[in-house]
Amino acid sequence: MARTPRRRTSTVPDAAGATAGSAEPRRVRENLPRPAPAPVAGGVARPQPHERRRSPFAFLGRLTPRFVGDVISELRKVTWPTFAETRYLTMVVAIVAVAVGLLLGGVDLIFGWVVEKLFF
Repeated sequence: MARTPRRRTSTVPDAAGATAGSAEPRRVRENLPRPAPAPVAGGVARPQPHERRRSPFAFLGRLTPRFVGDVISELRKVTWPTFAETRYLTMVVAIVAVAVGLLLGGVDLIFGWVVEKLFF
C-alpha cells in the first residue's frame, strides 16, 4: 500500500474569497520531498554468504511431489477416533453385515425354491 503524505493546515485565505467570518483554516495538501537514499560506499565488497554443503541425496527432495506434503498436512488435521469408538463402530458394522447377509441369503433361497418349482 502506498504511503500518502500528511495534510497540513494552513491559515492562508481561500483564493475564491472566503468569508471574513470563517475561522476554520483551509486544508492544503503539500507534497513533501522524499528523503534521499543512504549513500552506497564505493569499492566495499559485500560479505559472501557461506557455501552450503549439499547433501548427496538432495535430489530426492525435488522428486517428492507436492501433494505428498499436502496429504501429510491434511492428515494432521484429522480428529482420530478413540479406541472405544473404534471398537463400537466395528461391532456395528459386523452386526449390520451379518444381518444383511442373512437377509440376502434368505431371499436367494426363496427365489431358488420358486425357480426350481416352476421350471423343473
